[in-house]
Amino acid sequence: MEISSNKQNFFLKNGFVHFENALSITLLKKLQRFSDKLEASALENFHSRQVYNQCCISTDSGVPRLFSYDELLFESPELVIEMLASPMLIEIYKSLVGDGAVPLQLGVVYKYPYPHPHITWHQDAPHSRQYPYLNIGIYLDDALLEDGCLRYVPNTQHKILDIYALSNQYGWDIPDVVQQPAKAGDIIVHDIMVLHSSGAKRSEGARRTLYVEFRPILGITESGKQSKEWAELRKQWMAHVIKAADPSSIPQAWHEFYGEPKYDLSTLVKLIKAKPEPPIPSIHAHKSVVHPNYPIPKDLR
Repeated sequence: MEISSNKQNFFLKNGFVHFENALSITLLKKLQRFSDKLEASALENFHSRQVYNQCCISTDSGVPRLFSYDELLFESPELVIEMLASPMLIEIYKSLVGDGAVPLQLGVVYKYPYPHPHITWHQDAPHSRQYPYLNIGIYLDDALLEDGCLRYVPNTQHKILDIYALSNQYGWDIPDVVQQPAKAGDIIVHDIMVLHSSGAKRSEGARRTLYVEFRPILGITESGKQSKEWAELRKQWMAHVIKAADPSSIPQAWHEFYGEPKYDLSTLVKLIKAKPEPPIPSIHAHKSVVHPNYPIPKDLR
């Protein structure tokens, strides 16, 4: 399995790219069951008034709904490693991130019908752009056109934009906007700085998407946004991913760079959990937008 030059060039030009049928059916089913358990656990904790910092619960609809669950490595390390070591993801790291690729953080977003939250226009994690920095979306459910799927404005990844001015003038329909649907088992990769959003979902049920950020370790250390110790633990995380992957898919230089894991997986998870450091914050409109169709579409007001 290799990523075509057309896909690579599309990503470099537009800042996002879609891969169909990227997960095996077996792995997809495992991840769906995992996300079901996470949601049940989060809601149980919410109703018993337990504070759990990994979870964000929305009550906008009057019914508690899980919006996001972060740090999935802490919940099922073996399944996380299996997923990150799957063939398509390995090819994404090789082709779109390159040498020294490491995972930064991994969470799942649950999207329910309006008035459950939508995602307004934003750019994730502004940085110097000397190294690739990707967000990989792994779809556990279908995301359909006109149903709150991701919206991108192609070729906007190169600099910080005036998001307030753009969204205030155009709402959801910034010039050249592209809606990108996906099916369960697909992957959408986007440059962390491409302008993107996700409007109101209209169909029933949840749409679950796993998001994992990847970056070369040199990009982390040279940015100074996280410590070298934090970055080294991510390198160890990647060493476990490489060990679990098909050996024939891993370049020899990667074996030499990452080496054998220094810690067993259980110990590594404890070390990562004991050293939290905040991610680079995303950029949104600096004040509330006034627009007749944004962020809430006029027919839903």
